Amino acid sequence: MRPELAQQVTPAMQQASDWYARWLSGEMDEKAKRAWQTWLEADEEHSRAWQQIERVQLYFGKVPGSLALATLQAPPSAERRRLLKQLILLLMVSGSGYYAYREQPWRGMLADISTEVGERRQLTLEDGTLVHLNTHSAINVVYSNTDRIVELVRGEILVETALENLRIYRPFSVVTKQGMATALGTRFSVREWQQQQRDYTKVSVFDGMVDVRALGRKQSPVRVNARESVVFSANQVYAKTKLKATEMAWVNGLIVVYAMRLQDFAAELSRYQSGVLRCDLAVADLQISGSFPLNDIPAILQTLEQTLPVKVERFTRFWTTLSPA
Repeated sequence: MRPELAQQVTPAMQQASDWYARWLSGEMDEKAKRAWQTWLEADEEHSRAWQQIERVQLYFGKVPGSLALATLQAPPSAERRRLLKQLILLLMVSGSGYYAYREQPWRGMLADISTEVGERRQLTLEDGTLVHLNTHSAINVVYSNTDRIVELVRGEILVETALENLRIYRPFSVVTKQGMATALGTRFSVREWQQQQRDYTKVSVFDGMVDVRALGRKQSPVRVNARESVVFSANQVYAKTKLKATEMAWVNGLIVVYAMRLQDFAAELSRYQSGVLRCDLAVADLQISGSFPLNDIPAILQTLEQTLPVKVERFTRFWTTLSPA
């Protein structure tokens, strides 16, 4: 927590956040509930702190569906419990509410499932749906009696939806900060990224169809068909484009490009390794094509030196630059 916010945290707020975390975890038996009631009535400061907690609950109520509750419930570890308390305290003192909840980096740390930089992972959800997580990605999974929702907290996923076997059909959706993509029996990918300080989501459909709706768009959803992609922000869905079949190569541990600018290629590679990988403007427009293994970034950089008029300069372990040879 930032020092200026930490200074505003009172002992009563600390205690209130601890009680709230215990309520969410389901650990409150009758004895604990009586202890909480005693604490609540012992001091007016306690009552005021708990009222702030109730306002925090309103913030989470604005999160689509029950995603927020799913994020908070049943913390699997002491570390997650600690982060949860910090998140609650931040929301209590910052006054930024829902925005703070959505933007804080610990959302990735609190997520149900995540991958580190350079890591890829596949998992099967309870209905048989396959989800592939790309590098540095995080998701929350919320299945209820009426919906199947995956929240993409960061990064990129590829989804292969399973047939719904329940008597009442539950739609399958991926939610991002910019909106929602609802599958119509399909295989598709969803990626979040930031460009010029604006957040975007890209949906690419490999089979079937997907309905896309931007968060602030009241019109009917945009239907994206197989072999199409679409990018949207929180307020706008942009024109659909033809899908590049190579977009799902990462699932097989490859990055496949054709006539890509070196600067764009470096930006893609940088997603798979820690530190900074930048491209000198003097060589930014050089073009590269080929298929490269994502588990060996040094070998890819060596290939660049062998095939293009560039050299790889490493200033520290975490700073690499592609410069003119």
